[in-house]
Amino acid sequence: MEEVKVIDNFLSQEEFNKVSDIICNQPKSNEFPWYIADNSDYPGDENYQLFHILYNNNVPYSNFFEMFQPLYNKLNIFSLFKVRLIATMKYSGKNNMYHTDIENLKMNNPKCKTAVFYFNTNNGGTEFEHNEQTVTSVANRMVIFPFTFRHRTIKHTEGNTFRYVLNLNYIEQ
Repeated sequence: MEEVKVIDNFLSQEEFNKVSDIICNQPKSNEFPWYIADNSDYPGDENYQLFHILYNNNVPYSNFFEMFQPLYNKLNIFSLFKVRLIATMKYSGKNNMYHTDIENLKMNNPKCKTAVFYFNTNNGGTEFEHNEQTVTSVANRMVIFPFTFRHRTIKHTEGNTFRYVLNLNYIEQ
């Protein structure tokens, strides 16, 4: 069975600073267009988060899509499904539910992957249902796993107000 791959220092420090600058650093982050979702995993879960879709269904959705090219280049991507930035808020008494990112896609191709890139360090993370492994949010860390793996966000309780991640769904070459 395929497992979860964790890669620390995924980007060079220069590349990381460049891609994280607009998301995490004031005052630029105040200029970034975030959208509010009243759910994160399933309709009605009342698990609020901010998001920004960069790419969906073979179409770039955002002028910011190209800014993250250093990440795409290192992932050996054949085809993208979806790329989105997510900002989760501190723990509010409710962690996310287990899910796969593309629930209605029923392919069982080992080349179909989900990747989560962490922009900031905090005590939140990503937990996997099949083995209860939790990968902690560490700046410049990439987590790659089969997109059929059910996972969930573990909300942070310390540090910045927001936990910033880039979430990608793709087919490997």
